[in-house]
Amino acid sequence: DPIEKNEELAQAYQELQAAQAQLVQKEKLEHELELARNIQRSILPDNLALMEGFDFGARMLPARAVGGDFYDFIQLSDDLIGISIGDVSDKGVHAAMFMALYCSFLRAEAPYSPTPEDALTRVNRHLSAVNDAGMFVTSVYGVLNHRTGEFTYARAGHHTPALVDAKGDEIPVIKGAGQLMGLFDEPILDVQTVVIAPGSTLMLYTDGMCDVFNEQEELFGEEKFRKMLSRHRSGSAQELCDSMVSDLQEYQGGHDQFDDMTVVAIKAL
Repeated sequence: DPIEKNEELAQAYQELQAAQAQLVQKEKLEHELELARNIQRSILPDNLALMEGFDFGARMLPARAVGGDFYDFIQLSDDLIGISIGDVSDKGVHAAMFMALYCSFLRAEAPYSPTPEDALTRVNRHLSAVNDAGMFVTSVYGVLNHRTGEFTYARAGHHTPALVDAKGDEIPVIKGAGQLMGLFDEPILDVQTVVIAPGSTLMLYTDGMCDVFNEQEELFGEEKFRKMLSRHRSGSAQELCDSMVSDLQEYQGGHDQFDDMTVVAIKAL
């Protein structure tokens, strides 16, 4: 039947057009994700800071093409360097954009802020002013003094840094109250100072380093994470970060990555 054949051809043509449109849309989305990934990479530091008496390492592994985790090193003076790490709520492009805002605000405010607490307070004001989507950030921002080995930091709802000595024994770090950034006008920040003695390692990390599941749906967790830190402490700071991420990937096996993984290591030589 010619009419039936024409209808089948018309239907096939429409389906082909729809498939082509989906392909074009997919390619456009992939292009936009690649642009977002390049922008995110450009925001993160290409080279880690250099400071006499200290070795630095960092590693970030997004769960998607782009993510909401970040870290940064900000040279404040010959003796002082600002170090930050954080995690934006949600994942994907929106989180990456909010992360870019946070990093830009912190880099602008840190050199003019007398304390890490003051820096995060100023950054929070900027974030709150442009946060119509109700997103938030957890963060640690601190200043390292290479002459004293002191790392004074402000913590906003983020994991407390982990500190181990030269033998791999954990040194307790005081934990106070610290609220999220972006949601409150004046968030309460946990302000602490730790001394990174020679041979010691301070680790800053996001929750993706602990919230890892294996194929049996077993959580890696905080306790295993800290034991892993002690086990890999002997290498360089960068080797430590790389080894920890590799261990987590091995533990994860075929299970999908649940969250962005980010870690920063500060080793006193």
